Amino acid sequence: MPTVLATQVDERRLAEAPVSQDGSCWAVATAYHLVIVSLDSQPHHLPWDQVEHGSWNAEERVFRLRRTGGQEEVVLQVPGGLRQEGRYVPVDVTAFARALRQRVEAALVHSAVTTLPSGQVASASVRRDPNGILYSVTSPPHHQVAGTEDEEALRELERQTRSTVGLPIR
Repeated sequence: MPTVLATQVDERRLAEAPVSQDGSCWAVATAYHLVIVSLDSQPHHLPWDQVEHGSWNAEERVFRLRRTGGQEEVVLQVPGGLRQEGRYVPVDVTAFARALRQRVEAALVHSAVTTLPSGQVASASVRRDPNGILYSVTSPPHHQVAGTEDEEALRELERQTRSTVGLPIR
């Protein structure tokens, strides 16, 4: 990663991968955030607890990060290689993929899945934010569940999930 971009990351870097063909934008995995740094903009920090799931498609060379709460998916297109000092250098994503997986898993404390009365699959999870604070989320979020029976079942799933890790039941 170019030094000018590395200096934009104010946390210890665990791994990084270029996400532009010209090497002007990189995704950096730190202990607490996925940081996107670019020559064109300020760094963007995505806390790991806001990532529900990550996947790698080797054929497309794309990481897809599904965010909690139904937020927009993050897509990171990694080039096969970069030109550096007049030569082509292949990009190996192994270290970045490993760091991404470890950090997403570290933010997840406990999760449970159920089928709601309507047949919709739902989950509740307890997550740890960058400050170590535990909180719960559901998928789908409560406001997206239709029907009283589904809402009650989702609330019960969240209560059980919170109870399992000792969080107050609300």
